[in-house]
Amino acid sequence: MNFLKFFFVFLFFGILAYADGKFYTLSMCLTKDYDGAAYFLNRYLDEPEADIFIVKLEDGRYLTTYGSFTSKEDAAAFMATLPQNLKQHKPFIKAFDYNLADDSNTQKYLFHKGSLNYSISVCSSKEYKNALGCVEEFIPNQKSDVYIIQDDDGLYKTLYGAFETYEKAQRFMNTLAAVTKSQEPFVKKLPYSLKDKRYYLERIHKRKLNQPKSIDPDQFIKFEKIVIKVDYKTNRMSLHGILDGKVVEVKKYKVSTARKDMPKPLGEGSITSISIQPHWYPTQETIKNFKKTKNITLPSVVPYGHPYNYMGEAKINLTHEVNGKNVFRIHGTLNESSIGKSESGGCIRMKNFEVLELATMLKKYSEKKSIKNIRVILN
Repeated sequence: MNFLKFFFVFLFFGILAYADGKFYTLSMCLTKDYDGAAYFLNRYLDEPEADIFIVKLEDGRYLTTYGSFTSKEDAAAFMATLPQNLKQHKPFIKAFDYNLADDSNTQKYLFHKGSLNYSISVCSSKEYKNALGCVEEFIPNQKSDVYIIQDDDGLYKTLYGAFETYEKAQRFMNTLAAVTKSQEPFVKKLPYSLKDKRYYLERIHKRKLNQPKSIDPDQFIKFEKIVIKVDYKTNRMSLHGILDGKVVEVKKYKVSTARKDMPKPLGEGSITSISIQPHWYPTQETIKNFKKTKNITLPSVVPYGHPYNYMGEAKINLTHEVNGKNVFRIHGTLNESSIGKSESGGCIRMKNFEVLELATMLKKYSEKKSIKNIRVILN
């Protein structure tokens, strides 16, 4: 009997010790600025075995941490597996009162396992326009996105593709066209992820057959009114401009609209706000639904770049309501294969490069004219 009492007392306090409400991580580097924090682990880790977090402390400095664990023992076990080049920086276990993986702090999630830190360097130019010209001259039938950066040496670099590992980048380089190989391209490792837009000057999306032409910004600004029409039956969106009483069709898009079992916003409305690189603020109903159907715990604020930010590259909030709820918008997507189908929860989804172009044009238009001059018709 005494043995059983001892066992249960030991088990009880053992559980309390484990569930202490703390979350543990490995403190790796403390720097004065954000870029220094971002650079550290990317320099010493090619393929992270856990998520990397950057936390802004109360004193304004940035802490780079590695992993998130529910016990000090798990953190210690993970630290023991670190390669020597990381151990030499004397990492230590640090406790937080919240889980870095679930916190909505926008300073986290700069890097994840699977970050895009490798690319193919094709051209190096003294002028920005020449870096852009490299795409036209040396990258025919573009198969992946191209990024223009300004490197530490002050030169503009034309980078082809974004990859998780050196091996993936090397395999892609082997498939390059002869004219691209004539530039003697090489795999370039970057001290940041190309998922983060702050680190490139321009992103040129891969070309697709019959891809529609870009919107002419000068002509777009001239329109007296802008009208966006969405046809639920065909999953098509059309963008129109009105000038001197004449309606001009500017562009057409394939979109994804609400599933057949979902209530759809209908009729004419307007736009309340336009956001580039948006955060997502899921409703409590959405948070509960994700937990129930997908076993995903969403934070109350999902920052841009988070793997569960379903807004994509841009979002355009609408005034339309269904059953008194005003939660509808035009936005990007995490799954472009759904475009052209009726698969959304009520919003209108677009391809990311298309919604980014549309949102950018509408934002410029609203600044020059008025957001009230933009109408949205859903049928």
